[in-house]
Amino acid sequence: MRVLKIAVRILVAIYIAYVALVTLIIIPAANFIAPWYVDREYGRELKTDIILFNPFSLSAEVRGAQLREVTGEHFVSFDGAIANLSLSSLWDQGLVMDEISIAGLNAHIRHLHDSVFNFSDLLPADDQNAAEPGGGSPALTIGRLAFGAELITLTDAAREKPFSTYYHGIDIVVTDLSTVLAEGKPYRIRALAEDGGELYLEGNISLPEASSSGKLALSRLSLHTFWRFAEPWLNFELHDGTASLAGNYRLSWADAFSYRLEQGSFQVSKLRINALDPNSLPDTGAGLGSLQISGIEIDGDRQHVEVARVGVEGAGIEGWMEDDRISLPELFVIDLPETGAERPQPPAEQEAGWTARVADIRLDDGNITWRSPFTAPATVVAAPIAARVQALSWPLTGRSPLQLALTLNERTRLVLDGALDLGSGAGDINYQLDKLSVPLFNPNLPSALKATISSGDVDLDGVLTLDEFLPVAVQSNGQVSDFSGTMEGSEQALTRWESVRWENLRVNLQQRAVRLEKLLIHDYEGRVHIAEDGSINASKVWQQEVGQRAEEIAEDMHLNEPWQLDLPEIFISDSAIDFMDESLPIPFRTVIGDVNGEVLNLSTDQDSVAAVEIGGTVDGYAPVQLKGSAAPFRAPPFLDLGLTFTGVDLVLLTPYSGTYAGYNIEQGLLNLDLHYSLEDGYLRGKNDVIVDQLKLGDKVESDKALDLPLELALALLTDLNGIIDLKVPIEGDVNDPEFSLGSVIAGAFINLLTKAVTAPFNLLASLVGSDEDLQRIAFPAGSSDLNATAATKLDQLGQALAQRPNLSLVISGRAHPDLDRERLQRAALEAQLVAEGLAAEEIARRGPDYIAAIEERYRALGASGEDNSFSGQLAAVRDTMPVTDEQLLQLARDRGVAVKDYLVNQAGISADRAVINQQARFNAESHTYSGVELELDI
Repeated sequence: MRVLKIAVRILVAIYIAYVALVTLIIIPAANFIAPWYVDREYGRELKTDIILFNPFSLSAEVRGAQLREVTGEHFVSFDGAIANLSLSSLWDQGLVMDEISIAGLNAHIRHLHDSVFNFSDLLPADDQNAAEPGGGSPALTIGRLAFGAELITLTDAAREKPFSTYYHGIDIVVTDLSTVLAEGKPYRIRALAEDGGELYLEGNISLPEASSSGKLALSRLSLHTFWRFAEPWLNFELHDGTASLAGNYRLSWADAFSYRLEQGSFQVSKLRINALDPNSLPDTGAGLGSLQISGIEIDGDRQHVEVARVGVEGAGIEGWMEDDRISLPELFVIDLPETGAERPQPPAEQEAGWTARVADIRLDDGNITWRSPFTAPATVVAAPIAARVQALSWPLTGRSPLQLALTLNERTRLVLDGALDLGSGAGDINYQLDKLSVPLFNPNLPSALKATISSGDVDLDGVLTLDEFLPVAVQSNGQVSDFSGTMEGSEQALTRWESVRWENLRVNLQQRAVRLEKLLIHDYEGRVHIAEDGSINASKVWQQEVGQRAEEIAEDMHLNEPWQLDLPEIFISDSAIDFMDESLPIPFRTVIGDVNGEVLNLSTDQDSVAAVEIGGTVDGYAPVQLKGSAAPFRAPPFLDLGLTFTGVDLVLLTPYSGTYAGYNIEQGLLNLDLHYSLEDGYLRGKNDVIVDQLKLGDKVESDKALDLPLELALALLTDLNGIIDLKVPIEGDVNDPEFSLGSVIAGAFINLLTKAVTAPFNLLASLVGSDEDLQRIAFPAGSSDLNATAATKLDQLGQALAQRPNLSLVISGRAHPDLDRERLQRAALEAQLVAEGLAAEEIARRGPDYIAAIEERYRALGASGEDNSFSGQLAAVRDTMPVTDEQLLQLARDRGVAVKDYLVNQAGISADRAVINQQARFNAESHTYSGVELELDI
């Protein structure tokens, strides 16, 4: 018993001594030594309200601690810290702590420069010779591990513009954390960011198993804080926006780091981005109503990501293009600071990468505002935009269904629907486009194209087939409606139409084949306008620049290579061609309207022949018809076409007749029947022209007029009924470089007119089937009596003139100065001989008395008959008979009278159509013919 008492006394003494030691020595020493040691070793000030040690519970506590930086600024402080050793450490494995906790922590962590922080001096110096720590974790169990912080401030003062943020309300609690017990123990972590965002984790953690699982939630984190951190390297400003992340996780770091996230979700809300300098990048920005990603599964072991749905609401961008600048790339330029460290090089062999699959991606209520020089107006707004992609995989494999719907400028609607293999770029896309404004693309027209699109809408629907993201086939139905285009500086439309519609257009780019089942052109009006300088509006439109650009595009797309074209049906209805020519002294304009018809079987197939049948009217009253067949793509081309105009009022053509013929037209109707055939490169044409009741008006001064007596030519060609009926054939080799269809046709008509006015009597003779020269009527020498031959020719002439009532004759009698003079002298000599008593019969038969009489007269001239023949004597005697020029002139007049008398009284020509030319005098220049010469007049 005594021994027990002594033992108890000893224990009591030891306990009292222990308590006294703790109370009187250890606690005061701790409160004194700790600040002294910190000041001596680190030059920092440490203050505490008190440092306590509970000898009964074996717990140490620090209250009201505050540690400052060397400069005296606040570094860290806390309200209290407790470490409580459990007595179970005596019998349990390893060290057991009932509690380790810190409450009311307030710390300011600052980055000073390079890799130096405001706590760097508190860290132990690197010891290159220090041995690596032994393997394994110490046996430790903590019943309650708690960490509570009121405020932790993070500052990066090393940057040109310091960055600072803070977290508060940090609460970390772990129950029964142990490096010995394998069973996972619960934990909870909660922290609030400066903007109200919250980090929350809870779950279980097992240090022996090196694993953890639980829930993770990041709620309403402000993206503006992250932007403030990266601001020096960015060209944009992030005004607002929050991000949230949630999910269930599993971690393992036993052998290798392994992780998995399940039932994850991610959300970004109310994001708005603008340029830091609005003056340098105006009208540029991006926004996002919300981004929601749900059903996230991340498997680190499989390196696979699975996402159930990605939803985007209210995404929008604003930007522009000017010259060589595009604003959006400039907005998102990132200028990271130079670190001096070499960038890591990728390994020579890459392991198999991550795979991913997104089941559904949707965009709703998106919008794009874009300004560029390629549209009119320059700013285009696409809103709302809705899009969807399903079954998207990475690496990109398999067909992904996709849809897109948008409205452009509150008017145009585009809808896409189909499936596309994003790996191979193969797929089929259905498309529908409604009311696309054609004038929107006016700025894209080449500068050489002196035209502007005034109006027009495009409607399309069809299927686009892609391979390697390039179109290989197109199927389309559609129309261009209410279209009009105007020339520069003109208020009138160059061309317009109500609708050009096509059905079942199929383009196969791989097979180079185009088939258009049906093309319908309704209410088309084309304008061909010849300006004052002679240029044509269409030629102004397609100038050299346009042609060169078209050739470049064709070469890039290999369009110069052979293509197969099939166009079975082209229908034209209620259309018109408006023709205007201002190059003439009097402007000319006419409209070929009411054009209706069809072109069938147009094809590049060598065996195909297109049928053409198109009809219309000139100015609403004169029918026009084009009918025939053609093979324009055949080598060489083939055509067999007929064109007819019926009853065209020639008064309309006064501007042309005045310019090229020198006369206005007062009246007349024109009928044309043209037929052209082209085969094996040789053109044959028939031009049948009928002009009814043509009447010329006033003469017009024109330097372009033909130098021909047009009135005479028309009179020659106009028959008894007032009709000109011309048949002008043409032909030529179109492969001849000198061949020009216009020149050939014009040349044929000019040749016809020239022939008519230069050989008019040939034309008259042809009217009666004669080849006689009806211009000259021969008379016997010295006589004014018509013979049978002359009468026959005058009968033929009368018949021809009856068919050409507008022609008159000018009758010019002629007397040959030698032949007719000699005949008149002989007549005078014979008259004298008869008067002297010589019988006429003796003279006629050249009897002896006649010869004797001549010889006597010859001798009377003082000449010897022996030195001349009888013929010479007769000529000498005859020359003594006086015949004056007046007598010869009278003979010519008598011949003219004889011809007129016959024409009037025998051939039936009215007297006013046969006028005798009364010559004033006789001269050798005009009188070289023994008879009558005729001229035509009108």
